[in-house]
Amino acid sequence: MPSETHMGYPVYDATRNGMRITAVKIRNFRGIKSLDLELGPVTVLIGENNSGKTSVLDALRLCLKDLGPRRRMVFDALDFHLADRTAEPSFADPIEIEVTFADSPNKPWDDDLVRRLGRMGVLQVDGAERHSVRLRVDCVYDHEARDFAQSWSFLDLDGEKLARVPANAILRLQEEIRYFYLTALRDASRHFDARGPFWRPFLKDSQLSPERREKIEDKLREVNELVVSSHESFSQVQAGLHSVQSVVPLASGEAVSIEAVPGRMFDMLARAQVQLGTTTGAKIPLGRHGEGTQSLAVLMLFSAFLDAHEDGAAVLALEEPEAHLHPSAIRALWTLVHDFAGQKLISTHSGELLADTDICNVRRLARTDDGIKSFRVHAGLLTEEETRKFNYHVRHGQGALLFARCWLLVEGQTEAWVYPAAARALGLNLDREGVRVVEFSQSDAGMLVKVANALGIHWYLVGDDDGKRVKEEPRLRRNLDGAEAADRFVFPYPNIEVNLLRSGYETVYSQRMPSQNLERVAKHPGDHGYWRDYAANLPSKAKTRAAAGVAIAMENRGEAGVPPEIRAVLEKAVSLARGDSP
Repeated sequence: MPSETHMGYPVYDATRNGMRITAVKIRNFRGIKSLDLELGPVTVLIGENNSGKTSVLDALRLCLKDLGPRRRMVFDALDFHLADRTAEPSFADPIEIEVTFADSPNKPWDDDLVRRLGRMGVLQVDGAERHSVRLRVDCVYDHEARDFAQSWSFLDLDGEKLARVPANAILRLQEEIRYFYLTALRDASRHFDARGPFWRPFLKDSQLSPERREKIEDKLREVNELVVSSHESFSQVQAGLHSVQSVVPLASGEAVSIEAVPGRMFDMLARAQVQLGTTTGAKIPLGRHGEGTQSLAVLMLFSAFLDAHEDGAAVLALEEPEAHLHPSAIRALWTLVHDFAGQKLISTHSGELLADTDICNVRRLARTDDGIKSFRVHAGLLTEEETRKFNYHVRHGQGALLFARCWLLVEGQTEAWVYPAAARALGLNLDREGVRVVEFSQSDAGMLVKVANALGIHWYLVGDDDGKRVKEEPRLRRNLDGAEAADRFVFPYPNIEVNLLRSGYETVYSQRMPSQNLERVAKHPGDHGYWRDYAANLPSKAKTRAAAGVAIAMENRGEAGVPPEIRAVLEKAVSLARGDSP
């Protein structure tokens, strides 16, 4: 159970003995040229397809599960980072993976673990009395041997290789911290098979005494004899099979028997299967249930295995735990996953899952001009009030925003209606481009741009050139993060209604302008400032209701119906999402 909270989220102990991975460095592995990643007790990896999430999970699997003291190669040619279409693995830069394990002041390693690691000759202690272990794995093409060569070593605090480390040190480390990896393709029939790594231990873990086992097996034989004797066709089969002896010698005595019911305990357990009840009460084998139920059952089996059979530290790598589940089930599942024993490393594409995730636990992997990089929100970046606003406006209902490449920040509901419609009229697919329209009037633009900068998400804000600009613009300038102001915000019109009225959508608004309000418009059509005066007298509800009508009309008019100011904003946001240079 959680022992404390952070930003309103429960904080869970990572492992039973405190040992966990705190950092991983990956060089020249698959699509990753260079990546440094900090890991916590719970780390959630997000990013687009082919942004490196699976590569991170696989890199750790190769080092902490597959690698051994013998010279069995765990890497292959396609694990090397190929810089371009002409690159060949034999000339690629070496693969380097470095995994760091360290304790923390609030979760120190227990004394027995420290002694064991010390005897292995791999333990390091820094000036703050923090313990750590650093494992490095390399693979390079050996041109003399004309084959790939891999090696592993442990490092000191300066990154130098330690001498006199036992040849079995890698296996002993893997015994101290076990790495388990469940991919997104969780086949229940395979995991609940008698040979499945998480199901098999339960079948073998018999607490029966020899006397009780013998008694059960006697009963099983009685049941088998009753079943066989009740089917006359079985006796015909037995008689027919006896003729086999005329060709092939068989055992003396009862050479042919039929086993309708397993007669031995281990045979019976090997055939054990899980059944789940349906809403009608019927018991159906797990393999006949839907993919979501099967996937969830595998996760729960995984959890039961860890609780029953793992006493040390464990790292749980889960790829898309939300696979095939309904959104409501995903949020319920996340509570269960949090309770799993061990350090959690999870990759996801689910906004529902992110809705219940501490933003400080999220690592966003994204392709940049310098290759795939990791971005995160560090603790302390947001004030207490900003944290409250983020949790309310983004975390609970808009977790999917964190998957975008660019946030187009707009002031109110009218913009939230009009800008997507304008994009469709221009033939721009904002979803494909990775642009999300985000309304900030009820939230906090300063908080949003802080989070966007930290996560490596481009942002572009469009606001009204009115009194609010004086408040917003200084906060935006403080968060440019090295960008030019013109690439981050624009105030192109007095307000969106004035812009739309000027652009030929007055008929949409006139249907909702009360006559008494129209009489208060002092200026006449064609006068300077008429549309500003007209918009000022529109009731707030009329503006909001008219927005949907404007959106429909704009789509119907097509490209010609999009005001140039709105078009420029959309093109800028798309350009930022594509990573085009300013």
